[in-house]
Amino acid sequence: METNSILRCAFIALCFLVSNKMHSQEMVSLPNGGCGRLLDTNTSSANNGGLLCFRLGKEAANPTNMTDTDVNSFASLKPGTGAGLFCSMHVGVGTTGSDFPANKPVYIDFASDGFNFNPSFNGGNFVFYNNGQEIYRTGVNGHLFFDFGDNQERRIIKVIPTAAWDEVRLAFGETIGIGFSFSQMRVYNILSEYYIDPMTYLSQPSDRTVPVGGSTTMTAVISNTDVDETPANVTYQWQVLNGSTWTDLANGTNYSNVTSSTLNINNVPVGFNNNQYRVVAKSSFHTCSFQAISNVGRLFVNAVNSPGAIGTDQTVCLDINADPAAFTVTAAAQVTGNAEYQWQSSADNVTFTNITNATAATYDAPAVTQTTYYRRGVRSTLNGDVTAYQYSNVVKVTLKKSCLIKCIITNRMITAKPNSN
Repeated sequence: METNSILRCAFIALCFLVSNKMHSQEMVSLPNGGCGRLLDTNTSSANNGGLLCFRLGKEAANPTNMTDTDVNSFASLKPGTGAGLFCSMHVGVGTTGSDFPANKPVYIDFASDGFNFNPSFNGGNFVFYNNGQEIYRTGVNGHLFFDFGDNQERRIIKVIPTAAWDEVRLAFGETIGIGFSFSQMRVYNILSEYYIDPMTYLSQPSDRTVPVGGSTTMTAVISNTDVDETPANVTYQWQVLNGSTWTDLANGTNYSNVTSSTLNINNVPVGFNNNQYRVVAKSSFHTCSFQAISNVGRLFVNAVNSPGAIGTDQTVCLDINADPAAFTVTAAAQVTGNAEYQWQSSADNVTFTNITNATAATYDAPAVTQTTYYRRGVRSTLNGDVTAYQYSNVVKVTLKKSCLIKCIITNRMITAKPNSN
């Protein structure tokens, strides 16, 4: 029986240690956004001493809360009110196991508030130790003489110790000081890994202009390098806006790579003009999941849908008036950008040449000296992209050399003899 009791106690102790180990490694979602893995610690310490430190309300409390799964609990430092020489205080956590590695981020969920009136140099620091020796420190606030408080909302501070370590402390110290301190520094969580929500984009989709039938790309990349706070398992899904609904794209004739950071848009039809695109990026970390929606990129398709029409054939006469009537627009050109015009003429309806300064929608040709053919070219200019000219119907101006009716009058003398009968 005694052996069973010993084994039972040993088993309970082992389960307690394992549960504590698992407990400290649990995932937590933070109220200020993001999700992370709590630092794997099994020791804690607190000290509010000093050589000659006479401060009322001075307190270093609840260090174990820094790796507690209750994400709203916290460890705190309160400098208190009074006077002191070499006042010092800290709260800290650490491990008796393997050292935490160098050059790996540690994320500290920190906040502070208060009002101080101290003619002294005060400072709060995160200090890292290895075997009791300080190896790295970084300041969280610092004040000289009259300090009117250090109000910092709850936020994540990323620290990258440059050497291996086994303990981290939030420490406060003053060499000499006297005055009032109604302040508190708080550490809610210390995390070995932390992932932000929402994720952040290194690049976003931008507007694109492409000629009809052409190809283009849209790109959006999530920031997830080794030192950033986004899991590596990022996935992408591109979407297009249909009316008021965002619809997932699928690979096909016009789209490829719809689930990558770069979307390919191919064989662009004119119907894609003014399409809007975005990408939804997702990632996960154990029980935590994240999503980030990109900015919108708009697609402009530069095209001449119709070159329009310019009227009907004419006939003019050299001997009356060889000046044709102005060519009017019977059907307007249809373009997606800004229309630019160029009129042309031809003597044989085969070879056309540009007419100098004839760049308006209509054209009033001068008098012709021979039968001449006319057409109007139109092209579209959109965001710096220029299409080729497309041409309207051809109008033929026929020149007749003579249109007047000429009469020849002959005067003849007619002699008549009287009839004697």
